[in-house]
Amino acid sequence: MEKRIRVVWVLSLLSALLLIGVQAYWLYNQYEFVLDAYSEELAQEMYKVGYDDFMERKKKVKSNYSYVINTNLEGTSYGDEETHKDLKKIAFAFIYDKDSLLSKTQKKEQLSNILSRIDSLDYSGEEILPFNDKDQALSLSINRDLPQDSIQLFMDMAVTNHFSPFSKARFDSLLTAHIPGHSFTMLDWPQNDSIYRISWTRTGHITNPGLQVAYAYSPFQKEGIIVETAIPVEPLFTRMAVQLFLAFSLILILIGCLVFQIKTILKQKKIGELRQNFVNTMIHELKRPVQTLKTFVSFLGDKDMRSDEIITEQVIQDSMFELDNLSAYLNKLKDMVRADSDDTPLTLVHFDLHELTEKVIRLINIPNGKQVEFSRYFDMESPMIDADPIHLANVLSNLIENAIKYSGDKVNIEIKARKKGNELWLTVSDNGIGIPVVEQDRVFAKFYRGSNLPDNNIPGLGLGLSYVKLISEAHQGRVSLQSHIGEGTSITLFIPQ
Repeated sequence: MEKRIRVVWVLSLLSALLLIGVQAYWLYNQYEFVLDAYSEELAQEMYKVGYDDFMERKKKVKSNYSYVINTNLEGTSYGDEETHKDLKKIAFAFIYDKDSLLSKTQKKEQLSNILSRIDSLDYSGEEILPFNDKDQALSLSINRDLPQDSIQLFMDMAVTNHFSPFSKARFDSLLTAHIPGHSFTMLDWPQNDSIYRISWTRTGHITNPGLQVAYAYSPFQKEGIIVETAIPVEPLFTRMAVQLFLAFSLILILIGCLVFQIKTILKQKKIGELRQNFVNTMIHELKRPVQTLKTFVSFLGDKDMRSDEIITEQVIQDSMFELDNLSAYLNKLKDMVRADSDDTPLTLVHFDLHELTEKVIRLINIPNGKQVEFSRYFDMESPMIDADPIHLANVLSNLIENAIKYSGDKVNIEIKARKKGNELWLTVSDNGIGIPVVEQDRVFAKFYRGSNLPDNNIPGLGLGLSYVKLISEAHQGRVSLQSHIGEGTSITLFIPQ
């Protein structure tokens, strides 16, 4: 049995740990998903702040010209055709206002100054061309993998950055204002990285995550920054509130079930040990009265010895005493069997409760040295009730025996019966030692005995009150207890009628 219990414990613990591990793995993946989603939202917000900064700087650019981009130019590509097969030609032209006072030379100089800012652009040479009589244009060859809208945006950003340069301090203040709760660190753009890369990367670890955003504020000038910020875990946990609640609820339920199972196994083990000890004790105790009765029977079988009336009378009295002991042991066994029964069959009949009570009192065995007085009160129009008379007699017998057992030398027992509505209220009260408040909910459990017994040698198995509760519930009723230390105990059965 011990080996089986250990196996059950080990399997239960492994199963619980496995399920908790599965829950933890699921939570980890949920956390990763939420963290990625939050990181992407934060990165997009940072890109939006960067674009808004670009648009604000563009509005501040005051010049007397505009520009156009033409990608439909015809002409010969520069250099070897095989080398530049992935290039396409564009024209970037300034169109000055008619009120411009700049000469052609000044316009060309200004155009050259601007274009010198993008001299790291991957183009196959440059050619300053007359766009018309007043304006100048630059013929460039751009990588074909860049779409036209990106080319136009990047040229726009280059020109804007020329007249209104990007400021890290201003960008940091804009990020702080638009994304509260975060602090930002600005790093230089890596020299070997693609300037066209716009990306974000998670940094740190799961308990201290961070975000790194690459933002190119002028791709054609190969200028950009890396922005780093820490990601707080509070908003992540807020988004995962439902998943966390469900996961931890399941884990708590699982742990609760495991603890309950272990407690139940321990309780059953203890009950099994008590039952085994009881059986062993009963076997030992039954040998004595049986052996004594065999001796007495042998004595009564001898005619010569039976002729002594005084000895014969003594033998008969001793035989009755041993038979009473034997009967008490058998009653304990009967209580034990009853306490193990979860479904007690009843035979409901219509009978006289007053008559049954008097019969139970008459058959109660009162120990030597105890004075017992009974009081009876029947507040009923008729003593006739519907119940199982055998089980109800056993309940009354248990309650009266407990009252006598756990009281002093002078015992006052009061039995009350009355009908209230469709219920029978049957109360047995005594003036015994009482039951502590902390134990009053436990005394109806199987094999439980109180801690305030005046004498540990008082016989009992802790089955009497559990049987009382079993019978009351079998009648679809209930039982209640009121007790005060040193004053006594009252137990009431409520039986539907």
